[in-house]
Amino acid sequence: MGRNILYLQSGGPTAVINATACGVIRACRALLPDGAALYAARHGILGVIRGDVFKIEMNEGEIRRLSRTPSMGFGSTRYELESDEDYRKVEETIARLDIGHILINGGNGSAAAAMRLQKRLDADGCGCGVLLIPKTVDNDLAATDHAPGFPSAARHVVITVSELIRDLWSYETDLIMAVEVMGRNTGFLAAATLAAGKIGQAPDLIYVPERVFDPEQFVRDVKAVMDRKGKCFAVVPEGVKTAAGKYLFEDTTVNKGKDPSINMGGITGYLSSLLRAHFSCKIRCIDLGLMQRCAAHDASPVDRAEAEALGRMAVELALSGHREEMLCIRRGNAGEEYAPVFTTVPLAETAGLSATLPGAYIGDDGHSVSETYLDYILPLIGELPEMADTAAYDDTREGEQDGML
Repeated sequence: MGRNILYLQSGGPTAVINATACGVIRACRALLPDGAALYAARHGILGVIRGDVFKIEMNEGEIRRLSRTPSMGFGSTRYELESDEDYRKVEETIARLDIGHILINGGNGSAAAAMRLQKRLDADGCGCGVLLIPKTVDNDLAATDHAPGFPSAARHVVITVSELIRDLWSYETDLIMAVEVMGRNTGFLAAATLAAGKIGQAPDLIYVPERVFDPEQFVRDVKAVMDRKGKCFAVVPEGVKTAAGKYLFEDTTVNKGKDPSINMGGITGYLSSLLRAHFSCKIRCIDLGLMQRCAAHDASPVDRAEAEALGRMAVELALSGHREEMLCIRRGNAGEEYAPVFTTVPLAETAGLSATLPGAYIGDDGHSVSETYLDYILPLIGELPEMADTAAYDDTREGEQDGML
């Protein structure tokens, strides 16, 4: 087995993945034997294939700045190893740089890729161990309570939604706001917006991909809120599907025949067209976009600390002989003060699997989230900003002011 460690960033960015990188760097400085080195590849596994790998040599000031830097400091890729030629080039780089341990910092797809890589290296007698350090925005990794990246995305969404709801109530006119959030197959991020109620008012309607999205029922839901309040705020994740199993962005009447596989998400146009076809009041449809995964300016302190801790732990585990595992986070029993416990699971227990929002958190009406979800999310997102109670909020309206055409 080689002496050196190779660190790779993979998949989509998060606000704290560079904090994990800093944990790896600091642990390597403290624990690697004399003469051993930490390497990184530009753009993940693509850099390994191309031989674009460099030794990480950073001073403490550079490390501190990196820990607060959004997105991926070493670049990423979604490229998957497929051919024998790909694997041959990877093994050539491993041999040339005397790599004994590969730390992949990635999400759901990276877990499966890491397991395939480990099995191929073992079959070829390479002797190099692979560990996965988790990260995710969607929170869809199985076998862990959550992964770094999700709490910061949730914090950003909660704060932004609370601010938008206050904007909604700035004028006395009827108004509908529909906000698109990330969440390909899971509703963890959408459900987090319930916490906006802790600093003002929660959304009126929250939908999740775990339930079928019925456009006609959505219109009825919005109308019921408008009849009662004269305003409505709805949260809809990018990954909701209709009863036909179609994503909303696959609607060709909105996307004008474009291939929906080009870009995940983009349901804001659909929601806008749907609402404008049924309501005459002002309508604002907003996509929170990439800021959900790169807003380091309001990253969760808990998230940042856990991200760096997992980076340090990954180095310790690698040097003690662990391989073909994913690091994960557990928490204490319900009702206890939040205290994370870091452990590992075999890659086989998470690769190819997806976590989903438990049904117990989803309201029977299909457009609400149980208050019990706050016990899960609040410890992760950190202290929220204080805001004043204002007289603008009004949960009732006088008379019949139907916004329907």
